[in-house]
Amino acid sequence: MRWLPLIALALLVAIAGGAPYGLGALTESGFRSVVRDFDRESRDWRLTNLDYERGYLNAVARYELRWRSGDGREQVLPLVTRFNHGLTDVRAVTRLTDDALESLSPLMPEGQEPRLRVEVGVGGGTDIRMRIPRLEWGPDTPVPELAGSSGEVAPVDLTGEWSRGNHHRLSMQWAGLSMDLGDARIEVDSVNLDHRLGPLGERLWQGESRLDVASLTVDPVLDDPIVAEDVRFRLRAGDEEGYLDASLEAVIGELRNAGRSFGRQALLLKAEDLHTTSLNNAVDSFMELRSAEADAGDGTGLQGQELMDRYTRLSRNLQTLSARGGRLSLEELLLTLPDGTVEGEGFLAYPRRPESEWEQPVSLLRHARAEGVLYVDRGMVWALPRVARRLLGRLERENVVTPRDGRYHLDLRLESMQLRVNDARFEVPPLL
Repeated sequence: MRWLPLIALALLVAIAGGAPYGLGALTESGFRSVVRDFDRESRDWRLTNLDYERGYLNAVARYELRWRSGDGREQVLPLVTRFNHGLTDVRAVTRLTDDALESLSPLMPEGQEPRLRVEVGVGGGTDIRMRIPRLEWGPDTPVPELAGSSGEVAPVDLTGEWSRGNHHRLSMQWAGLSMDLGDARIEVDSVNLDHRLGPLGERLWQGESRLDVASLTVDPVLDDPIVAEDVRFRLRAGDEEGYLDASLEAVIGELRNAGRSFGRQALLLKAEDLHTTSLNNAVDSFMELRSAEADAGDGTGLQGQELMDRYTRLSRNLQTLSARGGRLSLEELLLTLPDGTVEGEGFLAYPRRPESEWEQPVSLLRHARAEGVLYVDRGMVWALPRVARRLLGRLERENVVTPRDGRYHLDLRLESMQLRVNDARFEVPPLL
């Protein structure tokens, strides 16, 4: 028995001594997995040329972030991440490589550089801190990409937390930027971000995300300035007893151009009592279909019957979702520009069917009810989606709608498989 304390002490020493090595191996495996997943899921961004050197208490990963700019040219940002793995946590700092920093050093105060710090605990919790120092340059800057321009970018401080289950929080307060690009001046003033979301199934999220921008100015040399003030974005979603309520709000408090005020601009959407699992399945099948269509366009994906099966799966999931009931609402649409105004509201509602019908084939419109009002100034038809433009043109040719004083008015109602547009009535095909 007298040897037990010594054995226990030896075990503790062995565990303490081996923990950094084990955490190091786990960190390397996790980082390589992140790189693989990023490359597999992203079409526009890639992580390449990974070189990972792991030691006992630390490791260094060198890699490149690649993407294509608007002119089609590939851009490369070389990065290096240094890991420190101790007994219970892993700390990581990501920075630009020395060569990249040297090219950007004229923009930053001496001794400062962009850094991303990540600390991961054994329990899976992650703390994130990102700091980008103040950037300032003039027309004679030695950075080739910015030659001929001038600007000032306030420091960026972003903090975040990730917890087990992919729940995350991001927050940022940023004073903004001012840039003169030669042919235009851009100013952004006071940006605040508060983002708190967690997963809801495989494809959905719940929580709240808020973004506020005090003002945004674009002032072209050859045109009048555009100013958007009090820009707000809100996303809220939550599940209660298996049914989802969500809302999306995108608002500009005031839009000004050429000395004129066009007032408030708004898009408000709401979803109520949607069956969460059915909605998740519908979104998943839609995303799979979009991916398959993109691959088919490249000549590398599904063809013929396999692609049709994706359409069938989406249709089946939408039918199941509609049978469970729910309501989608356009609470407000208001867009006013020099060419005119588009405004409207409406809803699409499905009464909940008996449980025995939830998994049976059902017409998407047979038990649907919808109402809506849309006003479109003739000069704003271009702002409508292409399908809506074509439909409006057909309705005008058939004298269902006619612009009065340069404005179209559409009063829409759908009930009992009959669609009413103003005073005209149309029978909806039963296959829909």
